[in-house]
Amino acid sequence: MYDFYFGTKQEIEDNQEEFLIFVKRLLPRWINGIPDSECLAIYRVLKQIKSDKPVLVETGCGASTLAMFLYCALNNGKMFSWDTNGSKGFFLKSVISEAICRFLNVNIYDIWSFIGFDSTSKQVGIPVLNELGEKANFGFFDSWHTLDHLMKEINCFEQVVSNDFYIALDDAYYTKKSENYSYLNMIRKKLSLDPVQESPSNKCKPFYKEVDKYLTDKYSMVRKLVDSYKSEYKKDIFFNYFDSDRKAMGKLGMEEKEKLDHRFDVWVVKKE
Repeated sequence: MYDFYFGTKQEIEDNQEEFLIFVKRLLPRWINGIPDSECLAIYRVLKQIKSDKPVLVETGCGASTLAMFLYCALNNGKMFSWDTNGSKGFFLKSVISEAICRFLNVNIYDIWSFIGFDSTSKQVGIPVLNELGEKANFGFFDSWHTLDHLMKEINCFEQVVSNDFYIALDDAYYTKKSENYSYLNMIRKKLSLDPVQESPSNKCKPFYKEVDKYLTDKYSMVRKLVDSYKSEYKKDIFFNYFDSDRKAMGKLGMEEKEKLDHRFDVWVVKKE
C-alpha cells in the first residue's frame, strides 16, 4: 500500500528532504501530527550530530519517526521510540518497511526498536539504553505534554546520553504542569461530557522556558539552536490542509495559533 516509487537509492540520497516529505504525506491524519516544516527541522538538526554511529530517542511516535528513521538508515544509526499506543508503532513499521526500507535496502529491525510502554519505566523505558550499551545523541519529546512528565523523560534521557547531546520538544509552548486538560477535555467531548475546569495550580511557564532554565542551570555549555521551523512554518501547507481539524483543536486548547513560533524548540548540550 505504501510502496510508492520515488526513485533509485541514489536519487533518494540526493534528495533526502524531498523524499522525507514525500513519505510523510502518505500518512493519514491520525499519525501525521507535526507540520512538514517541523519534520524537516528535526531532520536538519539530526544532520548536525557528530557521530559515526548515532543513537536517537523519541517519546511519542509519528511523522517524526520517519525523519529519524531516514537519517539513521543513511547514517549507520539506531533509534528507539516509546509510545503507549502500540498501534502507532505497528502502523509505522508497515509504512517504513514499504516506503523506505525496500528502496534503501535496509532492515527495519537493525535500525528501529519500538517499545509500546511508558518511556520513564526503569525496566523497559529510556534507562534500558544503559543495559543495551547505547549512548544517545538526540532526544525528541512528544508524549503526554505536561511539564512533570516531560521532566521525568528528560531526567531518564540524561542517564543515557553521550557527552554531546540534543534535546528537542514538540508543542514547546504548552503550560500544563501535571495534567493535560486540553487532551482530557477532547476525550470528554467525544463522550458527550462537560469539560472539566483546569486548576490555576496546573499552570507553569511554557515548556521551552522551563527546559531552557533547567539546562542552563545544570550545564555550563548549552546552546539553543536557531531552527528552520520558525522561519518556514508560516508558509507550511500542512496548516491549511488540516485547517478544519485544527480549528476544533483550537477550541479545546490543544493548539494556540498565536504561540506557534514555539511549537518546536531544540538545544545542544555538552557535558563537562
